[in-house]
Amino acid sequence: MIDKRDSPLRDASFRRVWIGATVSAAGDAASWVALVAYAWGSTDGSVATLAVLYTAPVAVGGLVAGWALDRYDRRWLLAVDSLARAAVFATIPLAAAGGGLTAVQLYLVAAVYGLLKMTSLAGFPALIPELVPPKQLMAANALESAGFGIAGLVGAVGAGVAVATVGPGYVVAFDVLSYLLFALCLLSARVGPRSARQARTAGPAKTARAGGGLGPVLRLLVREPVLRDTTIMFALFNIGEGALLVLLPERAVEYGLGPGGYGYLIAAVTGGELLAALALLRWSWRPSLTRSVVAAALVAAVAVLAVLVPSPWAALVGLAGLGGCAAAMTTWAQTLRMGAAPAEAHGRLFALLRTLMQATPPLGAALAALTLRDGVAATVLAICALMAVPALAFARDLAAAGDSYRTMKGTPPEPDAPAAGDRYRTIEGAPPEPDAPAAGDRYQTVEGTPPEPHAPAAGDRA
Repeated sequence: MIDKRDSPLRDASFRRVWIGATVSAAGDAASWVALVAYAWGSTDGSVATLAVLYTAPVAVGGLVAGWALDRYDRRWLLAVDSLARAAVFATIPLAAAGGGLTAVQLYLVAAVYGLLKMTSLAGFPALIPELVPPKQLMAANALESAGFGIAGLVGAVGAGVAVATVGPGYVVAFDVLSYLLFALCLLSARVGPRSARQARTAGPAKTARAGGGLGPVLRLLVREPVLRDTTIMFALFNIGEGALLVLLPERAVEYGLGPGGYGYLIAAVTGGELLAALALLRWSWRPSLTRSVVAAALVAAVAVLAVLVPSPWAALVGLAGLGGCAAAMTTWAQTLRMGAAPAEAHGRLFALLRTLMQATPPLGAALAALTLRDGVAATVLAICALMAVPALAFARDLAAAGDSYRTMKGTPPEPDAPAAGDRYRTIEGAPPEPDAPAAGDRYQTVEGTPPEPHAPAAGDRA
């Protein structure tokens, strides 16, 4: 069990940012329901057009967000982003109150949201290592997943009730307030002394490198097995989940669950995600993280097969298992990625990865449209293959990478081995700085255990 004294929530700065991010995410989930309600009620509005504008700009905004997160202070950038979105969304209830709200204004607001979405989606995980020590990264990442799960459930359900009772304007107004709260939480937070020292000792060369382009991050992504393999796995996994979202409405009808059946099935997935995140918060996870990611992908593939069972209860249990596996995989992989990439590249890395993840579900929708012609079983088997085959293909590679990352369990580098700073500084092609910390010193605190002698160094694990 995780010692409560080591919980990231005991740190006031992390606690404030986490609460602000969770409330803001709930506001986003709620405002989407409100925007759809406005579009439905407009004579010239289109939900399809709204959805495209709400999601498509992420592909452009995500790349810009990654560059900005590595060049500027992440805490201030997130705060400015929240204030800007608050101002944009505030125009909707104001225009609605004056009777001048149009479909064009809805589309413009949706496009701005899509363009800026990745700033917070990638910015929060990029900020986490600046708020908590390395031994609390796992718990902090689990809290991020739990926060999104809570926000998704509370925001969507609360918005449904509010739109039906007081109207969508109040829901959007809540989203505006949630942005303001997040900005306030960010501005009142303080980064840890470790990050402050890094900022003071970075020097002009490192500052310039922090604002580099995507080229160095892409090379790192290809070179590092943990980054390369998990990215491919998650992209294909998300295609499978995208196909599942198209399949579930049909299964809900076949189950006889009524108009709310699709919502029940989606709630099962979200509930599983939330339970897994809470479990990872309560108990320390000691098995190899790379092996755990592979095992969770395989279990998720088996869980999807429950959708073929005629009983809706079996489907609900299977979907909850799928959600639990997905949340655990995300937490473990995010922890590994934070250790496999230098802090000055976290903004670009997480923006790139999350932009890729956001772009893959539509491919799953197209896959479902093609395979459903051959029946539900064909679609389910295609989803299972997308989740299981990459895991099996990369199992050996990830297992070897996990063995080389065993310093995360508490072992330091061998004497005279190259330090992590020497290795990662080549990302931008600059010479290493003197006295860079060794990988064992960096990773052994993840589990909070004291170091042991004679463990492999960072230079050995590539």
